[in-house]
Amino acid sequence: MTKIQKQQFGLTIEEVNQRISEQKVNISTKSNLKTPWKIISSNIFTYFNMLLAIIAALLLSIGSYKNLWFMVIAIINTLIGIVQEFKARKTIKDLSLISDSKVNVVRQGLELEINVNNVVLDDIYKLQAGRQIITDSIVIDGAITVNEANLTGESDSITKEIGDQLLSGSFVVSGEAYARVSAVGKDNYIETLQNKVKTLSKPKSVILNSLRSLLKIIGIIILPLGLMTFYNAYLRSAYDYLPDFIQDSALYQEALISMAGSMVAMVPSGLFLLTTMTFATSVIKLAKHKTLVQELFSIETLARVDTLCLDKTGTITDGTMNVDFFEMVENPIYDIDDYHEKEIKNIISSMNHALNDQNQTSLALREFFGAKKKFNIVQSVDFDSMNKYSIVEFEGGIYVLGAPEMILTKHYSKIKKQVERHASQGKRVLLLAQSEKIKDDKIYGKVRPIAVIILNDNIRESAIKTINEFNESNINVKVISGDNAMTVSEVAKRAGVIDADKYISLDGIKDEELEDIALNYNIFGRVTPNQKKLLIMHMQAHEHKVCMVGDGVNDILALKQADTSVSLASGTDASRNISHFVLLDDNFATIPTVVKEGRQIVSNMEKASVLYLVKTLYTVILTFILLMTDNIYPFQPIQLFVIETFIIGIPSFIIALEPNNKQFKGHFLVNVFKNVLPGSLIIIANLLGVYIFASAFQFEVPENASQMISTVGILAATFAYWLVLVNVSSPLNKLRTLVIAFALITSTLSFVIFSDIFGLYPLDTSSFLLLLLLMETTYIAFSIYRRSLIKFWP
Repeated sequence: MTKIQKQQFGLTIEEVNQRISEQKVNISTKSNLKTPWKIISSNIFTYFNMLLAIIAALLLSIGSYKNLWFMVIAIINTLIGIVQEFKARKTIKDLSLISDSKVNVVRQGLELEINVNNVVLDDIYKLQAGRQIITDSIVIDGAITVNEANLTGESDSITKEIGDQLLSGSFVVSGEAYARVSAVGKDNYIETLQNKVKTLSKPKSVILNSLRSLLKIIGIIILPLGLMTFYNAYLRSAYDYLPDFIQDSALYQEALISMAGSMVAMVPSGLFLLTTMTFATSVIKLAKHKTLVQELFSIETLARVDTLCLDKTGTITDGTMNVDFFEMVENPIYDIDDYHEKEIKNIISSMNHALNDQNQTSLALREFFGAKKKFNIVQSVDFDSMNKYSIVEFEGGIYVLGAPEMILTKHYSKIKKQVERHASQGKRVLLLAQSEKIKDDKIYGKVRPIAVIILNDNIRESAIKTINEFNESNINVKVISGDNAMTVSEVAKRAGVIDADKYISLDGIKDEELEDIALNYNIFGRVTPNQKKLLIMHMQAHEHKVCMVGDGVNDILALKQADTSVSLASGTDASRNISHFVLLDDNFATIPTVVKEGRQIVSNMEKASVLYLVKTLYTVILTFILLMTDNIYPFQPIQLFVIETFIIGIPSFIIALEPNNKQFKGHFLVNVFKNVLPGSLIIIANLLGVYIFASAFQFEVPENASQMISTVGILAATFAYWLVLVNVSSPLNKLRTLVIAFALITSTLSFVIFSDIFGLYPLDTSSFLLLLLLMETTYIAFSIYRRSLIKFWP
């Protein structure tokens, strides 16, 4: 068997099995999915969980079992987080199987379609436009143009011919070739790069990063404050009437319980888990809408999106084209009398036979003109997104088919009126012309226009409603297309895009002119792939958050540049792999749902975070003040159960998962603390009032002063915290009203029925009047705050 025959034959089944046994299979070592162990360990072995476990062990050592309830809450939160992450992981895996990239390999002389993970070393596989190069390879037949921007950052395309090396992660722009696999799995070049870009760029989670920074600060101050609380309580406890050995034990136990109460209150238990659980839940919800989330925290980025960029084809239109008719050029530059209808059909049919283009336009041309060889072919150049035309050289001449203004760069004005007559009706117009010569895959010399081909691009039934949803959500829609600008404008106008009649063609526009253009237009025609990327860069430079929707090779640079990206499942391998979301049913109408999910997460997490962090902040400040004034922290861990469960825990989960389409603005932590700080200060003032009263007037039974301070304090703090919940839940609706009522009723019943468990002491007259006074002043303080600083509240 000769070398050429061996290449065409490919590997035998025995050779494939041998390579599988030698583990020479193209299985990537990297994955966007957490491993099961990482899910479990990241939820269990957190700093605060470890801290709570130590506190629980100390309380267990002194037999204070009722104060261990905070561990029950921590365990439940952890289990919920683990279960939801596993559900999300399974959902992503299941959907990934549907959108997995396939590849055509040659084995034993047969061409087979297999999963990319089943490719082995020395396999021969087929490459064509839109395909991602799945593994390092060497071209053995044919020629292709590839883009290595994923690896090098350079957007220029490179021609690869027989013997040239192909690097995994790059993608095919045009042409067709067969390549032999030269490396698999971890041996691929891309696997050695420090910054892995094979699939997609990972967006940073502002919420998680903000919370991590905050929790680091809390983690630093919680230990010294806790230890000082223990020391202060040990010195200040009044057990002088007991024997020394009993006194020491009692001092230790009371100081330990005081320290535990302070430290447990400082921990925003469940906040971090609520965040990851919310993201995981969103993945599951989006899966029901046939949307694959390839990067978890990209959902959050959608909340900040104010600009949506999309290609016309496949989004506003359904992507299925058909040739309407063709006609001779009305104002020919050169004589075309020697051309007639049959010959034009034969030329285009022969061009279809010679070219390897697989886009919707080429499919429509094949359907109408056929793809039969009528003339002998010398060479061909597949469609290129930069030039926007295809070339075929026959023995009888060179013919070019593509964008009229790109082919007739000098004499476009001769046929402009004819082209725009059709373009103004939303039609796609192609020009068939004869060229004098071809050089470096471009046409040169005299160009003779022959005929124009008119194609229909059908608008999706759901497009008008979808565009209107974006308009109502204050998301500016921009259509960036390689098509004629007038055609794009007409289609966009019918779909309801704002300012669709104001359009511009980027043909011949210099890169430095794009900044003003990007901001002042919504419709762009004759855009090259690199111009798409630059347009998005300029939008981002002016603080716009951009989502790019695309499905073709010409969209890849823009998809990668955008803050978040969406691809269609029917799109190219490269566009799917580079995108954060994949619409598995190609339904453009799903995107508003995806955006709403992102808005829901950020807006609701902003509210939920307030509930957790008010407790943390007021405890830190209160503990510091009490240490400075030689007072003992008043609350036991069990007394915080009502606040943590019925006012923070359950309501925060409901708030976090409630539908919310509010566009997020500003900085997450700044927005949160505008609400946290006033609420915390009011609660602190409330509690300090109890200490001031006890110091100035004394309770009716002075020996029970500490118990009375604890009782009045926790009741007043619970009421104040309930008012925080009311404010966070504003504006009220039916669900939020039920949540507020549930929190009030359950909190009240818990304190009444289980007063002994919560360590509540029966109130005397003075303490009861003090509680009423504190509740009244707290209510007034919140009311004044809301009226004077209403801008701070949701």
